[in-house]
Amino acid sequence: MVETLREHRERQALERAVCEEKRLPWADTGKVFVQDDGTWLHPEKVSDVFRRLTREADLPPINLRDLRHVAATLIHAGGGDLHAIKETLQHGTIQLAGDTYTSLLPQVDQEVARKAEAMVPRARRSGVPDTAAHAPLT
Repeated sequence: MVETLREHRERQALERAVCEEKRLPWADTGKVFVQDDGTWLHPEKVSDVFRRLTREADLPPINLRDLRHVAATLIHAGGGDLHAIKETLQHGTIQLAGDTYTSLLPQVDQEVARKAEAMVPRARRSGVPDTAAHAPLT
C-alpha cells in the first residue's frame, strides 16, 4: 500500500508540473486524491470509477462504502478479533466496530460453534455406565 501511495504521489507531482508548464492553475488542497488540476475530487466520481471497475472485472455489484463491512467480516473470518477490526477500521471503540461492521459468514458461525462445543468437558467413559457418569444431585 505504501508503494502504491508513493507511486500516486509521483504521478500527482507530474500532473502538477504539467499544469504549471501549461500555465494552468493548480489547486493546492493538500488532499491525497484530487482531480488532474488539484481540485477537490467529488466522492461520486470515485464511486462511478469503482462501479465501472467491478463491472469490467465481472464482480458482483457492491457499493464502495460496503468494502469496510466486507473487510471487517473477512478479518473476523480469518480469525481476527474485534480489536483487530477496530484498529484496521480506525474506530474509537471496540463496541462501535462490533455494532457496526461485524456479521459472520455461515461458515464462521459453524466453526465458532464447533470450537465452543470442543471446550465443553465430556464425561470419562472408561468402563463406567452412562447413567453413572455424573454424580446424582440428591
